[in-house]
Amino acid sequence: MKYLLTGGGTGGHVYPALAIADELRRNDPQAEFVYVGLRGGIEARIVPHRGYPLRYVRSKPFPRSLSITALLKFAISLLVGCMMAAQILLRFRPQIIISTGGYVSAPIIFAAGLLGKIGLSGAKIFLYEPNAQPGLLNQAAGRLADRIGVAFEQAARWFDMKRVCVVGHPVRSEIITADRATARRALRLDEEAKVVFVVGGSGGAKAINRAVVEALPRLQQIPDIVILHVTGTYRAADYDAVADTQARLEQADLQGDVASWYRRFDYIDEVEHAYAAADLVVCRAGAATLTEISVRRLPGILIPLPTAAEDHQAANARDLENRGGGRILYQEAGWDKPDVFSCVDSERLAQHIEETISSGSEMPLSAQDFYRADSLELILSEINSLATASRPSALRLEFPVQQGGVPSNPNALVRYVSAKVEEVGGPCGLDERERAYLCYQADRLLCSEEWFEIPLGMRNVGIKLVGLLQNERRLSLLLSILTDRTPATFLQRLSGGDFRHPGILRRNVVEYGLRLLPDASEAVFEALAQALTQDPYFEVRAAAAQLLGERFQGSQLEARLRPALNDSSSRVVVQAIRAVGKIAVSADVMGQLRPFYEHPDWQFRQEVVGAMARLLDRGVVQPAEVSADVDRILATAPSFEPTFPLRDCLQSLTAKLHSMEEANGVIDGQGQ
Repeated sequence: MKYLLTGGGTGGHVYPALAIADELRRNDPQAEFVYVGLRGGIEARIVPHRGYPLRYVRSKPFPRSLSITALLKFAISLLVGCMMAAQILLRFRPQIIISTGGYVSAPIIFAAGLLGKIGLSGAKIFLYEPNAQPGLLNQAAGRLADRIGVAFEQAARWFDMKRVCVVGHPVRSEIITADRATARRALRLDEEAKVVFVVGGSGGAKAINRAVVEALPRLQQIPDIVILHVTGTYRAADYDAVADTQARLEQADLQGDVASWYRRFDYIDEVEHAYAAADLVVCRAGAATLTEISVRRLPGILIPLPTAAEDHQAANARDLENRGGGRILYQEAGWDKPDVFSCVDSERLAQHIEETISSGSEMPLSAQDFYRADSLELILSEINSLATASRPSALRLEFPVQQGGVPSNPNALVRYVSAKVEEVGGPCGLDERERAYLCYQADRLLCSEEWFEIPLGMRNVGIKLVGLLQNERRLSLLLSILTDRTPATFLQRLSGGDFRHPGILRRNVVEYGLRLLPDASEAVFEALAQALTQDPYFEVRAAAAQLLGERFQGSQLEARLRPALNDSSSRVVVQAIRAVGKIAVSADVMGQLRPFYEHPDWQFRQEVVGAMARLLDRGVVQPAEVSADVDRILATAPSFEPTFPLRDCLQSLTAKLHSMEEANGVIDGQGQ
């Protein structure tokens, strides 16, 4: 039997293919194999090491943008890749094609489908989908597959149910059977060592790599600790995993014999040794990785990738955490002027490692339900049914529904969180894990690089969620966004932007973020005062004037507010008048309010009346000082029907003045 395997880009696609191939070879030593991957991909390193012939095709991921150039490059690459794949298929003549996903597999599947249509190939296609949310190319390839194996039931909804089977995640036998003592000898580790295995995936993870290096000074204090840190081999213009980690290690200036307790690897070929030797794993939350640590019953600190499709890694991590198999450490939004970026808090990472290592716990047996022990057996059964042309029974499921997530629509997410918070009487009433998860959702959106913010702007929703959840840890980030003056790019300016963080975003920082965070610190005051006097967007200035008047007091604020009475925007002036009425401490403020008595805009006159009423209530001005002013405004106020709001305010103020004057007269009479 001839088998062609394809899938790559990440270890999550390559390792399941190798696990299947190893089991097929064990059952049939005469079987022939060829693996098709991408030159320069991780498969180029792993596959030959496992003894399988490797061939290459051209391939690119489907572009997420609507750029014509990107789409054209993709189309050309796919066409060339399909031609290369067709050549491989015609030469090798496989009976079974096994695809484990990734854009690398697309040329083989499409070429096999085309050759099958014209009678040049009779190969049967088994497509394996390891994720709860299939990629776009796998969704298309599923139309050509004879049988589709999925790891999660919810993935079945993207394919023809008649051809779908639920098979779980295949795990290589070496990981299952690896011996702890043998692994520690191979890695030259003492039996007493408390081993922490840190791995961010086959390509590495920048956020995890940097957090681990930053945490090393604290981790060094844990007795008998040994850290096995796999940085990954990712290398591009924006980040080089190996070089960046090495540079940061040199800057960390660690003391003593660092090599005795910290070991850095670009990549580990025998990852089963690292798993077997470890007491704790710090990792991403891809289904393949979580299956492997479940097999080994290793406690994990799980750091979901925030950009994973449909946020499936967070759903995976929450599932395992609820089973007692790990602790989640979510990535957070940080500030690197002028950008918001996603990072791992190194202090919290060190704390989690220290607490887990000290407890000496292992994964409870209940958490092993995450792993399906018969996965390889099920997959081989499906492949054999293709080889013998037998037709397996169709999958019978309720229509699968994704579990444990939140609405993907940004506005629906705001409504969802608002209802949750209201239901429990405020954000403090939320379960600690639930609140951490929702704060993570806010951070994911804050780190979005989308520019157009209307109507479903990701960053705008992130800011609203920070306020709804009263996440005070993001206060400094909100202030940075509000006060940053980095110019927008040329294209952004053409679409109406002024700064890197546009006006509508800055306005929402004030109206939703800062308003809902109960903070009256000097930093908040200065940021709002700066926005009031310097922000070019009138809605930001108006919102700043309103919040300043509601939250702060004192002569310093009054000095900042008075210039806003001359603002070019009526909305700003209206809010400034209202705020002055709340906080002014000197009667001479009336000198700046009098020019608005006969202003053609009735809103100005109405706000002046309201301000005068508040100044009277607070004793800043006396009735005798404003009685004539009120009569002057009343004489010019129209008497439209239905009732005009300005006249209502004037009548209320007049009644208040008369009442105060009568009271003063009674007091004067008693005094005489």
